[in-house]
Amino acid sequence: MDIRTAVEKAFERWKGSSPEIITRLPQSGSDRVYFRLICREDQVIGAYNPSREENEAFVGFSNHFRSKGLPVPEIYVYYPEDKIYFLEDLGDTNLFTWLARRSDEERFNRETENLFLTVAGDLVRIQTEGIRGLDLSLCYPHRSFDRQSIVWDMNYYKYMFLKLIGAPFNETRLERDFEILTRYLLDAGQEYFLFRDFQTANIMIRDGKPWYIDYQGGRLGAPQYDIASLVYDAKAYIPEKIRKTTINRHLDLFAAATGRPRESLEMYQGAFTLIRLMQALGAFGFRGLHENKPTFNESIVPAVELMNELLESGDVRIDLPELKKASLAVPLQRKYRILEHYQDMVTIHLESFAYVRGKSVSYDNGSGFVFDCRGLRNPVTVAELSELTGLDPEVIEFFNNDDEAVAFAGDCTNIIRNSLPMMRRKGIVDIHAAFGCVGGHHRSVWSAERVALMLSAMPGVEVSVKHTALEK
Repeated sequence: MDIRTAVEKAFERWKGSSPEIITRLPQSGSDRVYFRLICREDQVIGAYNPSREENEAFVGFSNHFRSKGLPVPEIYVYYPEDKIYFLEDLGDTNLFTWLARRSDEERFNRETENLFLTVAGDLVRIQTEGIRGLDLSLCYPHRSFDRQSIVWDMNYYKYMFLKLIGAPFNETRLERDFEILTRYLLDAGQEYFLFRDFQTANIMIRDGKPWYIDYQGGRLGAPQYDIASLVYDAKAYIPEKIRKTTINRHLDLFAAATGRPRESLEMYQGAFTLIRLMQALGAFGFRGLHENKPTFNESIVPAVELMNELLESGDVRIDLPELKKASLAVPLQRKYRILEHYQDMVTIHLESFAYVRGKSVSYDNGSGFVFDCRGLRNPVTVAELSELTGLDPEVIEFFNNDDEAVAFAGDCTNIIRNSLPMMRRKGIVDIHAAFGCVGGHHRSVWSAERVALMLSAMPGVEVSVKHTALEK
């Protein structure tokens, strides 16, 4: 039985009837598969995860956090043997996409700053209230952010980033710095809930308020790690002013909630920011430099800049000479200089067209793609949809419920996205992609809009969309 059918049958087992609409949602880097299911007035998310341990952690943590009044999704029903659960639908907008869709003037204005301050307050509640009475036997794969976890992150950085990028370092002296940093981090204590992946993509925005997901890797730890994960999220390009304001709010509220001196919390903030950036760079190196996935490569330069800025600021509070030397040498490496081209702003011009009118794509700057959408199901065959266009909600729903159409749009997105490093190296900053169907009203319009939505969340990218067959 395939995953979609298994989720449908689990829904029927729960509700007593089949869903009227089931849409597979875009998959992230994990093995989890999500569907949006609609039945009468109900709209829920169905999740399948092959890891039973992760499921037990997410469901158990969610139920506990909900009992504390914390803003996390409600778990409606869980079928452990099927590795499926149904949860509250928080929508499609997370903090990362919320920022990406705002204009340059609005992206980090007062409204954004207030939202980050709200998130800082919520994090304090999750860390301090959420840990009380929590079943720590659910923590997977580690009960706490212990020595083994820290050393693993450091080695991830060394082998998956420093060695792959070609930065020189002395192995013995670097290991000495790693040991010093490990002991310092462990001195901070491990008494609170550590979200572990508290980044902008894991904060959903619904009706202007933040909600939190993906804490199944949570464990005991120190409070400084999570706030660093948020404001030093390399792909979000958060300005220094908001970073400092958010960290200070978190420190103030955490000190007030726990009675711990603010100074004792602040002294460890830089070190936890450092280990978080090292972990992130290890992941970017593995996914980008090793597996050659361009979206991860694009985060390397801003992450290195943040790490070097931190190491030179004195905020880490301990002397790590070899680690600092190796990190400062990264921008001098040839592979890094190539990656710097990934930061150039690229404009992607998308348009839909009708094959019956003909089409010529602009190749003036050496770029251009044409995607033939005629293989997709045609809404024209549905009477109530024939006079509509790919901009209308009914047609959008029609295609969003078609796994082949969703997969097609995802493949088109990946082709364009994966071409960006090559284009940037050639100095090409304008890319054209055209989507065609017979009449240019349904399939091509929806495809262009769907691809635009996915590409617009990328850093360093601006997207424009035009529908030639719809123009008067």
